Amino acid sequence: MSSKKPVFKESFKKYFGNLIGDELPVFIKACETPLLDSIRTNTIKINSKSLKSMLEAKGWVLKSVPFYDDAFIVEKRDESLGNTIEHFMGYYYVQEQSSMIPPLVLDPKPGELVLDCCASPGSKTGQLSQLMDNKGVIVANDKGLPRIMILQTNLQRCGCRNVVIINGPGQRLGRMNEFFDKVLVDAPCSGFGAIRKDWTITKMFNPKAFGFLKRVQSELLETGWKSLKPKGCLVYSTCTLTTEENEDVVNDFLNNHSDAVLERIKLKGLNNCEGISMKEAVRIWPHRVDMEGFFVARLVKK
Repeated sequence: MSSKKPVFKESFKKYFGNLIGDELPVFIKACETPLLDSIRTNTIKINSKSLKSMLEAKGWVLKSVPFYDDAFIVEKRDESLGNTIEHFMGYYYVQEQSSMIPPLVLDPKPGELVLDCCASPGSKTGQLSQLMDNKGVIVANDKGLPRIMILQTNLQRCGCRNVVIINGPGQRLGRMNEFFDKVLVDAPCSGFGAIRKDWTITKMFNPKAFGFLKRVQSELLETGWKSLKPKGCLVYSTCTLTTEENEDVVNDFLNNHSDAVLERIKLKGLNNCEGISMKEAVRIWPHRVDMEGFFVARLVKK
């Protein structure tokens, strides 16, 4: 990350000021504060108690993630998270806390058929695999060979054996009509929840681009829904904070699908995280919860 503080355009301040009002100054201050390091125990290879003991023996200081027993905030370390023997062995995965929420909300079970529409680099795919005890099948899709290679490398390191990787536009997956028990649509987005991780994102703020992104996100959501079995569950998520890419996408979808039910998300340790005009969803504001900005909605097919 650059040592220079992010530059917030007036259009950025106006947009988010309209959403959170007097909270804007503390929101901007939070965006200027680097994220805390966090890791997820890869329970396919090791349990959290053993990993914690192993890392604390090296002098690391770990704090539990409030909503996930198999994850830790790393408060102190003396080596790069991605350059340890434990990382190379696949004992843990470096993952933002907010990124861990969608798989937990989807709650896949061993033996189920699961679709991950936009899987690379594989953080959520690997988490889905371990939640399923490496049983059942996950179809992990992404577009472009470089992204597929990253996905494959990460899943191999973590020992995920129940994943089939496919390469292509997510919009084509609707051909698998009513095939999956669970579907994750972690859609490509403008990324304005990830400013704490990459300050250069603020330079790209352009509301005119939201329409294009919303169209892609809506197409992926529609595709995921077509591939979902009746009584199945779909989770839609983004790492951005614009309403166009989050609540608007979900509301438009609900208005066009009488068979869709928006279910309220309940996770321990997550407070003051309701969506804008959508209490059922989770919206992570970094100034309210010390994490990356995120949006998560859970839909069930009648």
